[in-house]
Amino acid sequence: MTVWLTMLKKDIWMLKSQWLGFMAVSVVVTAAVLIAHALGILDAARSAVIVGMALTGSLFVVFPAQLYRGINREVKGSAALWLQTPVSGWAMLGSKLVSSLIGSVTYFVVAYFLALALFHSVNLMHALPSVHHQIQGHAPRSGIPGQRSLVKDAPAYVDAVAGQMPRIEFYVMAGLLGVGLYLALWISLIYMAVRSVKNQFKRFGWLVGLGVVLVATWGLGGLKSTALYARTFGWGKVAVVDLFPSHVRVLVGRHLLGAIVAGHLAFDAIIGVLLFYLTGLIIDRYMEV
Repeated sequence: MTVWLTMLKKDIWMLKSQWLGFMAVSVVVTAAVLIAHALGILDAARSAVIVGMALTGSLFVVFPAQLYRGINREVKGSAALWLQTPVSGWAMLGSKLVSSLIGSVTYFVVAYFLALALFHSVNLMHALPSVHHQIQGHAPRSGIPGQRSLVKDAPAYVDAVAGQMPRIEFYVMAGLLGVGLYLALWISLIYMAVRSVKNQFKRFGWLVGLGVVLVATWGLGGLKSTALYARTFGWGKVAVVDLFPSHVRVLVGRHLLGAIVAGHLAFDAIIGVLLFYLTGLIIDRYMEV
């Protein structure tokens, strides 16, 4: 355990500059947009919304970027030392995951409040162009229950969104952080799989990575479209709108925002554990090469 904690401290130190870089860029850009908005510069309100959405969406790439950098630096910089390290490949990968998680959660807190500051600095009804007309334009083709009240009360809808922005932003960023973790595990498996066959396949090692990508997309996509998957993992459906107060549920309608399926999340968690196991196994085999 002491050896693993030492490794974790090293990984945190390695990623510290990346965390600071992410946060520094976010703070500078947010401050520039807020200053521009305060000075009344043209399109500053729309820029605030765009930058706020970018900060919110950045959680999708922060985790994979950190984990990839940690593994890549380990492979290229100190792979020869792995044979002398009395820990398993899973312990090494776990250290990279935990250090990336610490950095991502730290960035999550910073980006969350920066995005909130941007969203609260503007009037969403004015910043989003022609919201009412856009909703009306899509209404006849949508056929979505609850759409009629949405069209009728477009300004009230936007006001409700603005009032729930802290909650909406938290849910979206938390979801993207989870998706980023899932994506990072796939990227780690692809990277280590390609590296492990580099000597045998030479220039064609990328074919192994392509095979993993096909499993992740075509293979799992086909599995999730089967009736067996729907029966086994289709349980625990919760409408997204149920996560919000009653006045928002009445305004939006129960079907407009879709649903979260607990069974699907459980399946993805099982796949995540399997990816962690396979990547750790490859790291152990790679260390022996």
